[in-house]
Amino acid sequence: MSFVRVNSGEVEIGRPVPWALYDDRKQLLLARGVVVETESQKKALMERGLFRKLPISDTRLNTTDSGEKPADDQCGFDEIRLDIGDTLQLQAQGDAGQARYYVKLIGYLKGKSVIVSTPTQDGKVLLMREGQGFVVRMFSGKSVYAFGTTIYKVANVPFPHLHLSYPAQVRGLVVRRGARARVNLICAVTGADGRPHAASLVDLSTGGAMLTAKAPIGVKDEKISIKFRVVVSDVEQYLTIPALLRSVHSGARQEGEEPLVNHGVQFDELSHAEQVVLSAFVYRVLFEETAES
Repeated sequence: MSFVRVNSGEVEIGRPVPWALYDDRKQLLLARGVVVETESQKKALMERGLFRKLPISDTRLNTTDSGEKPADDQCGFDEIRLDIGDTLQLQAQGDAGQARYYVKLIGYLKGKSVIVSTPTQDGKVLLMREGQGFVVRMFSGKSVYAFGTTIYKVANVPFPHLHLSYPAQVRGLVVRRGARARVNLICAVTGADGRPHAASLVDLSTGGAMLTAKAPIGVKDEKISIKFRVVVSDVEQYLTIPALLRSVHSGARQEGEEPLVNHGVQFDELSHAEQVVLSAFVYRVLFEETAES
């Protein structure tokens, strides 16, 4: 069961709560229909952290590899629990190309401002102007968040940084389990017979992928090994992942070319370190896809 945080404005004094409410340990605090009678009672509840269950129709936890769009939600910026140094993407508004920049979170003061590093390009600090509008996107846990903002202060002392207007609300997009990221990664595959094969990863999730190759790599349920390179936080990482072939079939024929063979694979027995790197890479690509939408 998935949970979503309940904001202060969703709990009204003197009115029954529309859902059962849980604390941050997912322990039941209030049953549905209980009335919150005083402001002090509400404050005490909010300090513990309030959550409600998402209906199954919203979470679709039993749906995997579906490619569905993420679930939408609203929250406060301070509820995201970002860490200092986390990467944020700024997409300029009003520019013909809607340029995107990556900056680091320096800090924030609730209701006042969000402080980030000034964008750079080719090692040079870019010129930013006060009043310039952006859409800010960030990734945390399994969610992508976005909000609109403007620069209200450009500062260069003791180092270049920006004060962004503090958002009233942040839109959160929960990445569904099994969501697949569109990629185009060259990989080396070792078949069950030990023979090497050249292939490409065309989509990727934390649990599996789709491979294309010029010829069949193996048959259904055979074990293979896939090696490929990803870049996470500007660091190259090489993954060698054991997998099972779950489907093998010919793809669509391109004009003048032989059709490629599609291989659906399920990852098998990833180490913890590989899981961390793979998850970070997949969610970063999904972050980029959300930014494009």
